[in-house]
Amino acid sequence: MQIINNYIGIRPFTVLVDDSTSLKQLAQEAKKLRYLPFPLKLEEVKKLTLGAMVNAYEQMLVWGKKMESMVQLTEAFKNPEEFEMADHQHQKYKDIVFQGHSLSYALEQQSGCCRYQGALFFVLGYEADLGDSHLIQAAPVRAGVNTVFNEVVSGGQSHKVSIFTDSLQNYSKARSMTKRLSALPIASGKAGNVPDFLTALIAILSSMWFDD
Repeated sequence: MQIINNYIGIRPFTVLVDDSTSLKQLAQEAKKLRYLPFPLKLEEVKKLTLGAMVNAYEQMLVWGKKMESMVQLTEAFKNPEEFEMADHQHQKYKDIVFQGHSLSYALEQQSGCCRYQGALFFVLGYEADLGDSHLIQAAPVRAGVNTVFNEVVSGGQSHKVSIFTDSLQNYSKARSMTKRLSALPIASGKAGNVPDFLTALIAILSSMWFDD
């Protein structure tokens, strides 16, 4: 475990936390939360993080599915400009998910996957003086896929935070799974200790998200 006195320059799970106007503005908002009681402070830091970026993984799937549907319905040939726009959006979010950009880039694009979301929540939690200790952790959900989450300890109690699941726009389909986050243990980097719902969420997102 690494203890830090300054978050600028850290690189949790390949995301460089660099200085930017957007981050400074968010940090100032987070500092205003320092004197709130822990439960309320936790929720407000979540809100700040969620408001800063959409879920890039979900958006990548949304635009990819739109392209697929247009091809199947031959709309790609009838509306080439719309198809080109969908492809542009798909590539934009795909790039954020699979490439190692800095936090400032994600904030500029207003989108990020779990790595960027976890890093931002950590920074804002730091500025808000959230909890007694705060960890950024990762665990495998299936072969080649990890999820990044935050663990905040306050008064001896551990609070697991997944901004990734909280940021899903199609929340109704995931609600029953995401509610289980606080009730199930998550262990950092240990296979077999990830909640079943997270494994299922990542594994079947692309197939479940677009059912009519």
